[in-house]
Amino acid sequence: MTHEEELLEQLTRKAFEAAGQGKWNDVIQLYEQRIRAGFPEGLSPDVAKQLITYDQWMVTRIREVQALTQQDLVETRGHRRQLELLNRQWVDQHTIHPQHRLSI
Repeated sequence: MTHEEELLEQLTRKAFEAAGQGKWNDVIQLYEQRIRAGFPEGLSPDVAKQLITYDQWMVTRIREVQALTQQDLVETRGHRRQLELLNRQWVDQHTIHPQHRLSI
């Protein structure tokens, strides 16, 4: 394995580990480093397969996290609506409404 191939594999493996820990900023930085490192001509098939395996796992994990985040956002919107409704009800119940009385 060439030095360039080792670097690509190391950066990709570190990104894989960071994704497993939810460190998405690290994942982005590592993939940016990998892009800057470039791909050597004549990349060995074994290294290419390993990188593809990591990348496919990464895509799957990103989709899972996006789906969970979307689900959390929907739940949060529902909770926010409930809180706004409760707040309005509380304000309505505790607002003093002046009563006008006619004095004769």
